[in-house]
Parts: sequence; C-alpha cells; structure tokens
Amino acid sequence: MPGRERRRELDDLDRALVAALKEDGRATNVELARRLGTSEKTVRGRIARLVAEHGLTITAELAEPGRYSRMVYLLHTEPGRRLQVAEFLAAQPGVERVHLTTGSADVLVAAQFPDDATALRFQVQTVEDHPGVRSADSCHLIGDVGGPARATGPAGPRVNTEALAALMIGTPRYAGSDELTDAICDAVVAGLGADRVLIVTDGPGTGMRPTSVAKRRGISERYLRALIRRIDDGRADGVIKRVWETRQHVVVTDARTDPLLTAAHDLVHAEGYVSLLTLPILYGDSMLATVSLYFDQLTVPDDDYIATAQGVADHFAVAFARVLGLAPAPLAAG
Repeated sequence: MPGRERRRELDDLDRALVAALKEDGRATNVELARRLGTSEKTVRGRIARLVAEHGLTITAELAEPGRYSRMVYLLHTEPGRRLQVAEFLAAQPGVERVHLTTGSADVLVAAQFPDDATALRFQVQTVEDHPGVRSADSCHLIGDVGGPARATGPAGPRVNTEALAALMIGTPRYAGSDELTDAICDAVVAGLGADRVLIVTDGPGTGMRPTSVAKRRGISERYLRALIRRIDDGRADGVIKRVWETRQHVVVTDARTDPLLTAAHDLVHAEGYVSLLTLPILYGDSMLATVSLYFDQLTVPDDDYIATAQGVADHFAVAFARVLGLAPAPLAAG
C-alpha cells in the first residue's frame, strides 16, 4: 500500500531491551544502555521505534510504602573468616550496607526485603548457612525516629538550559572543524557546567598523537603530552580508549584515586582536576570523536545529567559528520 512503512522485526537487542524493561519499567535510558552494553542514544532510538511500530507501553508497579521488611543482622564469624563473610553478604540481593565491627559482633548487615518471608529465607539460607558464620542475631526495624532523610554527597553539575538553547537551536552551520569544536566547547562549559574540555578525534589504539586533539580548553599541553607518552609506551590506557572501544560514556568521580587512571594519578594531581566524564560522538555506526568534561571539584553526574550531556554530543555529531564529509550539507533556505 503506497505510503505505508513496513514494520521491522525485533532483533536480539530489541528483545533484550524489552526484557530489561519488563524487569524494571522505571530504569533510565542510561541504566538500560549500561546493562545491555550499548549507547544511551541507541536505547532511546530503539524505545521510540518499539513504541511507534510495535505498540510498546511501559508501566511500573510501585510497592506500597512501609510494606518492606527492614532488617539488621549481627553476625559472629569463625576466626579469620570475618572479611570473607562480609564480602559474600555485600554481594547478595537486598543487602544495603555491610560493616565490620568490634565488640559483641564481628559483622553488621543492614538489608531490606519485599516481605518477612523473604527476610527469613535470607537469614536461614544465606546468613546462617554460610560456613564462616558461627551465629547470627536479627533485629526487625519497625520505624524511624530521626536523622537525615538521605545522605548528602558531592553535588552534581548544573545544566544551563538557556545557554544550551542559544547554542543549539537552529540549523547548525560551521565553516570548519575549528568553528565546530569551539561551539562544542562553549556548550560544554556554558551549558553543561564543566570547567575544562578536551575533544579527541582518534582513538588511542590508532596511536594517539597531538594532532588527534581537535580542541582543548583549560587542559594544558604539558599534561596532554605526558599522557600521550604514557599511552604510547603502554603504561596507560585510560578513559578515552575505553570510550572508543565500548562506544559508551565513562564517569570517573575522583580521577586522583580511580584505578582506571592509576598510571596517571600524578598527572591528574599536577593538572588540578578531580572528576571526569567522557562521551562518544557517534554518527550512525561511525565513531567520530570523544568529548571529555573535566570538573575541578568532586562532582557526581546523575543519569539525567549524563543523558543531557550525551544529547548535546549527539546534536553536534551530524555537524561533525558534515565537516568530515560523511553527511550531506543542510539544504539552503529559499
């Protein structure tokens, strides 16, 4: 029938995405992308297609508040088994916190379960059945009296929507890569609140060179040259290589201590930044570049911020592809 689009069949990624949504209909696109090993942009596009072509609907059943079984367990362990028991229990579903303690108990476990029956099974089959547990006492939490509603942590970056709108609304037209990368840096600093920016157009696996750096703002040449030398020598892989290989963003909350940057901790300290978010710039299946956002204070980007930042990168991907000759130029108005 003329004008009718053919509905595409579900592939393995579609089915995996539907299964993940059945498991948790409230999961964000960033969480789904991480779970499925793909990009947030791909997840967003697949969901839109599944809704339009296959009638996908997403609902979430919210448990009634106050119906959970909240427990604290005080464990006495066999000599020399305390750490082993603690690490085992910390990996179990429902466990929220595990502490090593002194005094009348060796390990304290705080957990939450959907009902009392599940809590009892956990105590009998998981806690008491562990060969390293000598005995266990349990406490059923029945109410909260005081204390903060939630622990406070490092602040996340703020998005300036007005600045982003001013930079991104309208058909993008750039005379060349220099003008384009300047616009990306403006969006990252003014719109996404980063302190520094680095745009790289070659993956480290191809032999990262100084010319691979399309634009830097606030990142010193000395830092870059030292980092590139360590990558060339095989002493460091780092964040950009991982993003280039996985085509997914990477967040480093504290670059001064994160294992991913072990070979460059001294460079990070000397440069003076703390947190880092690196995003892929993708055009279809083509990896065009990475854009790294640096923060001088300890910063924890949440999923909404990461999705917004990736959306900014996606916006500039088409312009990047045009500059590289991979996409047609926009039609002239008239």
